[in-house]
Amino acid sequence: MEQTEKSNVYAEKGLLEKIKLCLLKKPLPSPTDRKKLDYDFPISTSFHGVHNIVRNQSKIRKVIWLLVALGSVSLLVWQIHSCFANYFSWSTTTSVAVQYVEKMEFPAVIFCNLNRFQTDPVGKFDVIFFLWNIVSKVLHLQEISANYTSLKKAIDFLRSNQNFSTMEFVKRNGFYLNNSTLLECDFFGMRCGPKDFAHVFTEYGNCFTFNHGENIQAMKKVSVPGQGLSLLFSVNQEKFTDDPALGFVDSGIIFAIHSPKKVPQLEGLGLSSPVGMHTRVTIRQVKTINQEYPWGECNPNNKLQSFSNYSTSGCLMECKARHIEKQCGSLPFLLLG
Repeated sequence: MEQTEKSNVYAEKGLLEKIKLCLLKKPLPSPTDRKKLDYDFPISTSFHGVHNIVRNQSKIRKVIWLLVALGSVSLLVWQIHSCFANYFSWSTTTSVAVQYVEKMEFPAVIFCNLNRFQTDPVGKFDVIFFLWNIVSKVLHLQEISANYTSLKKAIDFLRSNQNFSTMEFVKRNGFYLNNSTLLECDFFGMRCGPKDFAHVFTEYGNCFTFNHGENIQAMKKVSVPGQGLSLLFSVNQEKFTDDPALGFVDSGIIFAIHSPKKVPQLEGLGLSSPVGMHTRVTIRQVKTINQEYPWGECNPNNKLQSFSNYSTSGCLMECKARHIEKQCGSLPFLLLG
């Protein structure tokens, strides 16, 4: 028992002595010892190529091994840098999955008559077409060119009708949707009518949206061919009033299919159905989820002033409105959101 205690005491003293020796400042080795250490390190190191630089007597071989060693170190540094750069770049991987579903949310469909005005209400207002031409040019950021006679008529008309509102005139005298223009309406076997459409202003005047987010919100089985939305319009071809000289030469219906949460793009994505023709459209839903920063450039905090949901088309419309307001000091009623 006593021997065990003595051995423990000696062990503790030995450990303390070792710690004491480590903490004490040791004198620097002599130049000879330092030279020997400098020689022993490259000889005993596991870094391939270094010992060949020291041991070889030929200067050419030393240079070759030196270049090999430096090249290996450079390659190692480049690979480490590439790994860190690739990690902090937050690169993304695109994954595409095709999923067949029986039911999906039915989209919104907007319809416009290519003949924006009827003959009866605008027969005596040829100046309206000139004013509408100006609105169309402004919306497309194009140069406005008009002859002196038309310009004088427009100025005289506005002076004599200072309370004239283009928006009210278009809404009251443009294309209207009632039982005489919407002859048939069928949605998955159920009858529908003008009350199921919401009025909206576009570059085509009065337009009407089916499933505008308030009247119909249902998941429908759309995989069966021939089912969906079926409409029959009367566009009153005999009352065509648009001026072909301004580029309006078509007659019929233009429509676009879009999400109820997004702004329709009739100019870029609109489809035309000419008079006397039957048009069938088959659609496919594509869902895209964009990642936020740092994997992508999307910012979920971006908000639009005129739209509850952010979309590229809505953002472009607001940017165009701000540009026109900055340049002209006023806004066309079509860009009021």
